[in-house]
Amino acid sequence: MSNHIAYHSRTTCELRLGCNFDDCKKHTAELIKLNDHESGLGEFSVMFCSKCQLGFTEPYPTEDTSGYLYESKNSSDFDLVNDSFVDKIKDLLSFRLLKKIAPHSNIKKVLDYSTGNGRFALSASEAFPLAKIDAIDYQKSPPMLIAKSNKTNLNYINVNDISESNNLYDLIILRHVLEHSYHPISLIKDLSQRLAIDGVLYIEVPNLNSGCARIFGKYWKLYYVPRHIFHFTKSSLQEVIEKAGMTAVIEGNEIPLMGNTISIITGLKQDNLFVQLLGILFHPFQLVIEFFFQSSSCINAKCKKLN
Repeated sequence: MSNHIAYHSRTTCELRLGCNFDDCKKHTAELIKLNDHESGLGEFSVMFCSKCQLGFTEPYPTEDTSGYLYESKNSSDFDLVNDSFVDKIKDLLSFRLLKKIAPHSNIKKVLDYSTGNGRFALSASEAFPLAKIDAIDYQKSPPMLIAKSNKTNLNYINVNDISESNNLYDLIILRHVLEHSYHPISLIKDLSQRLAIDGVLYIEVPNLNSGCARIFGKYWKLYYVPRHIFHFTKSSLQEVIEKAGMTAVIEGNEIPLMGNTISIITGLKQDNLFVQLLGILFHPFQLVIEFFFQSSSCINAKCKKLN
């Protein structure tokens, strides 16, 4: 993989819509330097611009070679499913989240953009049994969870075929996708055009200001260099959404991540039973840290089109 990936340094500011980066350089400093724990691609820096309140990975993969990062479906991008106790907890949390963020009671169509292993799309088919669920990703074939599902309301679409669809959606899920995107403003703007009246675009990203990120530093999973191109704070996420022509309510939320941190520290795989049990055991510790720092591991936005 490493022989195929090229890198470059940032020369434009995404929040300033491609403007020259020279002004941002005056306000930019290195936040942390860490290794790629996923596939050993080397050392990367997370930089932070105090003017934009936005973090970015340096150097970062070129857009035309980034696909090699996601060739293997065994990476954590696809959240391996082994029908374990932890998987059942994740399924329950997915179901509860979907019911919470539903824009209204009459959900007819749902889009899970960049579905990964298909967990959220499958949960959506259960949360909204009368709705049509479209799961979209860059893989030619559907992920395992969708491929083996007998849900008649669940459909997989390759991202290259989405332009042929005129569907409008009551709910669009963009969960842990925006930080991978090279052009987050354009992505949100494009998806907003696919929202039905009163539809909601739900965005969730890691919180750069997370207390756990400060405590665990290079062992904190959600930096996830070099795959995470951008690292958002509440204010930079708000600005991206507004520049895309939408309005949003931004909140904090937690996802269980102590197992990931333990995996990085110990070198054991995430699906190791011992790692999973320790992750469950130490999850309250994560909550205590975030409470102390008055922060959260993730931030989310419920976005609507401007009237």
